[in-house]
Amino acid sequence: MMRINTDKRYLIPLGFFLLLALTGCAGNAADRPNAPDQSSSVAGPQQITNATEVIKFDPASIAVSGDPSMGACAESSLVPGTYRCLPEGGQPAEPCFAQGGTRLVCRPNPVAGDYAALINPSAPLPSVPPPSIDRAVIFFVELDSGQTCAIRAAAEPVVLDAGTAGYECATPYTYLVGDATTAFDDSAPQWTTTVYTLDPATGGAATGAAAVVRRVWIP
Repeated sequence: MMRINTDKRYLIPLGFFLLLALTGCAGNAADRPNAPDQSSSVAGPQQITNATEVIKFDPASIAVSGDPSMGACAESSLVPGTYRCLPEGGQPAEPCFAQGGTRLVCRPNPVAGDYAALINPSAPLPSVPPPSIDRAVIFFVELDSGQTCAIRAAAEPVVLDAGTAGYECATPYTYLVGDATTAFDDSAPQWTTTVYTLDPATGGAATGAAAVVRRVWIP
């Protein structure tokens, strides 16, 4: 269940509209003789302060500097609505987001406001429509601890006892297992996930630690 919090602050329950109707009824009853006072029993809409924020990423929010690298770009199959670019003399990078038609920011970090690569496409970019909500893939995650994790695009898989890592975190050897639909428990307004950290000395995985998901970004 994905909720897109457009103002990044509030989620308004569906029951809000029912409460409005009840409030109207209470007001009409107060105009009648001997009508009971219902003003204290009607509550307004409630703020869900700890709900995970689902944010639609804006490429313009990333400030760029320096000269871009030339590269060939095509539609990404990993993150629909974005691009996969191959810089000249470099490694493939995705997801990449167009800033106009002359450059792309690849593997952006919306929390830090930076990126891994800046690409100048060597040919006109193919048209890539934004994905529908049911096809939107989470490409970046911020946990309640401040830890951040990005979707893995490397060809070499990282396989843990719990499964294949779908997200790689800023702390070395730390991962989230599963893809955008299985790595997160979104059954409540505040999402959770499990963080796994490899022991670099033995290659073994420590016991997964539960974590609260503060924010996620989609294209």
